[in-house]
Amino acid sequence: MAGRFGGAGGVVVLAAMLGSAPFVGLASQAEASQARQTRDVLSERDLLLARLALFDATAIASANLALEKSANPQVRQFALRMVEDHRRHLDSLKQWGSSPSMDVVVADLVQPRVTQGQGVGGSGGAEQSLPMQRADARIERAVSEAQQHLAALRKAQGEDFDKAFLKRVVEDQEQGLHLVKQAQADYKNDGGFTLMLDRTGNLADRHLQRARGLEESFE
Repeated sequence: MAGRFGGAGGVVVLAAMLGSAPFVGLASQAEASQARQTRDVLSERDLLLARLALFDATAIASANLALEKSANPQVRQFALRMVEDHRRHLDSLKQWGSSPSMDVVVADLVQPRVTQGQGVGGSGGAEQSLPMQRADARIERAVSEAQQHLAALRKAQGEDFDKAFLKRVVEDQEQGLHLVKQAQADYKNDGGFTLMLDRTGNLADRHLQRARGLEESFE
């Protein structure tokens, strides 16, 4: 004689007694996992946008220094073009979203903070996800490095400034191209975003070539 829950009928009875709770639990876990993955992806995209904003803000800040300090007409003309191009590009980034990190990047490079150690992403607070906190930390370090480079550039004078400015532009635009190439591989299936990255790469390459050409005039 089969046991109380033996055979196929027993399986049906057991399932009815247990209900769907275990399966609901598994579904909830899957949904939570998917939500975490989505936050991770979004935070990585926020990080990329913040890095691109830093690329623009650094170029604008260094070019503004050239407009303030350089007496070389060619350097000044190039600096003016850099400001115009990178401001336009920075505005175009906003259509892809904004984050506290992205906003603070621009503020820090245009109007560096007086208070040291202030966290990036202000309003996020304890509610930020761990990936977003990590993204903020990486941007904080990058902003600090950019401020140090600008501080060193600000100390140069005359022709030494022009050379230091062009060297800084070359290094920054090379880093921008490297960032774009990495991102193009990561977002190759996103046509619109890839198009924006292509434009960023073209912008960086134009300024890189122009800066190198001007460097040769000082040799």
